[in-house]
Amino acid sequence: MDDKVSVKSLLVSKKGGIVKKLALLSIVVFSLNVRAYNTVGKFGMGIRFWGSPIITFSNVKYGINNLIEIEPSVGYYNTQRSSDYYRSKDNLFFAVLLTNFKPIRTERANLLIKIGGLYAKNSSSYSYESPYDDYDYSYTTNNYAVLFGIGIEHFVNDNFSVNVGALSGYWRRKPEDSEVNYSFTGIGSQLVDFSLVWHL
Repeated sequence: MDDKVSVKSLLVSKKGGIVKKLALLSIVVFSLNVRAYNTVGKFGMGIRFWGSPIITFSNVKYGINNLIEIEPSVGYYNTQRSSDYYRSKDNLFFAVLLTNFKPIRTERANLLIKIGGLYAKNSSSYSYESPYDDYDYSYTTNNYAVLFGIGIEHFVNDNFSVNVGALSGYWRRKPEDSEVNYSFTGIGSQLVDFSLVWHL
């Protein structure tokens, strides 16, 4: 049962310290300018990458005004493992909604304060067959998180932006067939957030 997949273990990587430092350095460098880049009414679509192993999301951005934009994303992760006696399968569906506040806006980049939430449904099944013992086991969990973090949105041109940042949050996990809630905090365990967005 050591191969069980949890949502937190997929999303929160203990490695990648260099990536985190580069992300924070990029935020500082891009925040040195003073002119504002207008994103009012800009609608963008793209791809978001999270965690370790990497989970891919479809991503949408919309500028409500020049200070706030919303960013919904959906993603899916599937893994299967098998051996002579053991088989496992995990299916995870993710839905994320972030609100980005832009306290510092530059000519080609915006500093983002990110606040939002995540929902993830994890369906897992395991089976084991041997001359001595057989078993089948499956379960479903609903996972929730309140997310917050910082990031930078850099416009390469008027239609294409590169986004990098870090997220933390408060996580809650509830098995579908149980009344018990399991909660834990992810504060201090930053999740690297990277996306490429094409703006119409």
